[in-house]
Amino acid sequence: MALLNSRVVRVSVASLATGLLIGVVGTAFRLLLIKADDLRNELVLWAHAWPYIGWLVPVSVGVICAALARWLVIRFAPTAGGSGVQRVEAVFRGEAQPSPHSIVIVKFLGGLLAIGSGLALGREGPTVQMGASLSSLISRVLVKQEADAKVVMAAGAGAGLGVAPRRGAAER
Repeated sequence: MALLNSRVVRVSVASLATGLLIGVVGTAFRLLLIKADDLRNELVLWAHAWPYIGWLVPVSVGVICAALARWLVIRFAPTAGGSGVQRVEAVFRGEAQPSPHSIVIVKFLGGLLAIGSGLALGREGPTVQMGASLSSLISRVLVKQEADAKVVMAAGAGAGLGVAPRRGAAER
């Protein structure tokens, strides 16, 4: 029974659960970004058939997707703005509170809309922040001490970085 109450076991279980969860979320994010790239490429090819006005469609879709991503951030999770890495670092330094858990959905959907529409944005930041947020959620249940929660958050952020989609992944 003492083994089950061990800090090491709780931190390990929380870190493993976080890694598995961000693995699933990050993989879905990556696969959907690949699909969005394919759809965007098909749209651009279609637009080439209309040489004078065809360019309006991909540009309009990009503007609409970027506006939707911005609206999601402003409306549901203002701390989702930016790459997310700086926010996670600020939480580690004690300069900011962990983001609300709604940030996972906003980062996922907003990142998919913004990056998927072709904006030149980093792909690692969203998965790092999603990993850190998911680890915070798991830590509330499994970990008792704040120092241990930071260890689990670091594991979640690291797992988010590990599962982050890389540029060129669709071409491989």
